[in-house]
Amino acid sequence: MSDPDKTSPEVTDLLRELAKAREALAAAETHLARHAEANAALHASTNVMYSPLHAKVAAAIHGIDAAHVRYGQPQPGGDGRPLPTLDHRTPLGALAAVLADLDRCMHGRHEVDTCSGCKGPSRGNFHMPTGSVIGYGRGGDEDTIVMPPTGERSNPRAWRPAYASEQGREVPQ
Repeated sequence: MSDPDKTSPEVTDLLRELAKAREALAAAETHLARHAEANAALHASTNVMYSPLHAKVAAAIHGIDAAHVRYGQPQPGGDGRPLPTLDHRTPLGALAAVLADLDRCMHGRHEVDTCSGCKGPSRGNFHMPTGSVIGYGRGGDEDTIVMPPTGERSNPRAWRPAYASEQGREVPQ
């Protein structure tokens, strides 16, 4: 069986969900470690006995890291490194989460994901279809910001029509 296309929207969505799961598992791992260390201190023990659950959480984190290495998408610069994850509790991370959610349909599913409300693949955000103008840069009409194609939304340059014309694609009017 061959690997799925590493640039497909499904892989991008799965990697994003795995990053969220990894963050939760890392917090659980820290909590379990502190609990085991507190129990050892309570009983004046020099040995800390970590629970089997702690080992399973650590193994799950390792599995997620391995999936990111195997299926990680390169950064927009194309240097081969996996995309960074942003902490949604920071202002930059919160903004990145908003941008990542712009293509969701009214039922909360990303465009092309299976959606029971859309009765098949999600139709995405009908307020912002691919190619629609969603804003302007400092250059006004000469610097429009558009909704890029699904597979290119993680590339900041794809949000500008000048990039689309560089790639030989039609520029939305």
